[in-house]
Amino acid sequence: MKLEYLVKDDRHSRLILIFAGWSTSPAMYADVAVKGWDVAVVHDFSRISIDTEFLDRYYTVYLFAWSLGVWAAERLLPADKITAAFAINGTPDPVDDIYGIPAAIFEGTARGLDSRNLAKFRRRMMSDQDTYRKFFGNQEESEEDIRALRDSLSDIARLAAETQPLDASAFRLPWVRAYVGKDDRIFPPANMLRSWRRDSDVHVVESGDGHYIPLSSVVRGVISDTETVSRKFAKASISYDTNAIAQHSAAVRLAMMVAAEHPRPGGRTLEIGCGTGLLTREYARILRPSQALFVDIAPIREFEIAPAEEYYMEDAELWMERNIRSFDAILSASCIQWFADIPRFISRCADSLRPGGILAISTFLPGNLRELDALRTSPIIYPKIETLRSLMASNFQQWRVESEEIQVEFQSTREMMMHLKHTGVGGSSPVNGLKLKDMPHIGTLTYLPVYLLGIKSNNGTRYEVRASFKNKRRDIRNLKPNT
Repeated sequence: MKLEYLVKDDRHSRLILIFAGWSTSPAMYADVAVKGWDVAVVHDFSRISIDTEFLDRYYTVYLFAWSLGVWAAERLLPADKITAAFAINGTPDPVDDIYGIPAAIFEGTARGLDSRNLAKFRRRMMSDQDTYRKFFGNQEESEEDIRALRDSLSDIARLAAETQPLDASAFRLPWVRAYVGKDDRIFPPANMLRSWRRDSDVHVVESGDGHYIPLSSVVRGVISDTETVSRKFAKASISYDTNAIAQHSAAVRLAMMVAAEHPRPGGRTLEIGCGTGLLTREYARILRPSQALFVDIAPIREFEIAPAEEYYMEDAELWMERNIRSFDAILSASCIQWFADIPRFISRCADSLRPGGILAISTFLPGNLRELDALRTSPIIYPKIETLRSLMASNFQQWRVESEEIQVEFQSTREMMMHLKHTGVGGSSPVNGLKLKDMPHIGTLTYLPVYLLGIKSNNGTRYEVRASFKNKRRDIRNLKPNT
């Protein structure tokens, strides 16, 4: 297979890796671009192998595999180099009567492949003639090209037969989400659903699409556009404190967890995603820092909680990669769910803490804002509690992971929609694209905050220990944040 970069910048440490569908070229993915990310396409099935050394320069790799590219990626890529994997209309079992393309159809396509049948196949890939003409209208294949495509299908069938069908527990890559088009005329949708539902860790997203789904829309639904998120939160900053009931509650609880450790006042603190200062005001009187640093993607006002302060309007993940500093405390509330690589971020925080330093973070668990799930095909990918516990155990000697459920009630769907707008949370959900009259009644939103607290050992080493974990449920509809 061949590797071709669409975007490459030596300053980038994050990669969007696309495993293309059979008989497609990188031109089909030319509109995929995210600020701060390289974009590379692996294509051409004439030789089912690739040197993966190019992955070594990246800290974070998001894989998007389409059609037969799902099988190729599962077969060829080292799992430890992939941060998260997303499958689009394909399965790890490409030639299978139950989990993939039925063998008779696959083999018949290979035997009868000529220029006419290739054109018919490509038309079935696309949901309409305009899309077909856009990508293939002026493309003519030589007899040599057709022969190579026919041979590649035979190679795929032969190699796939060596391992098929895969057991879900044998999937090598960290598949997070699988997109299934209900109108797919290449991979039977029922077979794709059966394949991915074998793995409970994979979130299946069904849509009315055909086999081809514009990859740029999938990428936008997975990787947060920092500029859009920044704009949403900047716009909501005036109304945020009054409306962010759950976020304020989370900030208070996180500060209480820090206070319970009786930290020594003074020192240098770093707050990630400080926003309007809900958490800042809570920990300031506890830590009384001598120096405070703040990083946020939206404009930050000065908080004046320390004699010396520094403010950075940047992507916090990239800031952590570029800045080698040491801190006595690193704090963040209701922010890191937007990050592309949470494990990497927590590891960088642990490395940046001085011995005895404290990490205190709140984020959210899967099921957060679950009332909106039917209205958004690509909600934020929240880390599971087991993942967070493992991350804390591998980075800290002393640590705690706690969670709770917070329900915020509304008198009407309109009031709920205004809540999303005034807190900026609507940036993670396409409900803004629906007219209010078309919205189902939603009178409650459920927040599932999770709290991480770690203390770096005095000798700087890391130990794996058991965490305490508590589930609590609170209804805070009458709670108003202090201003």
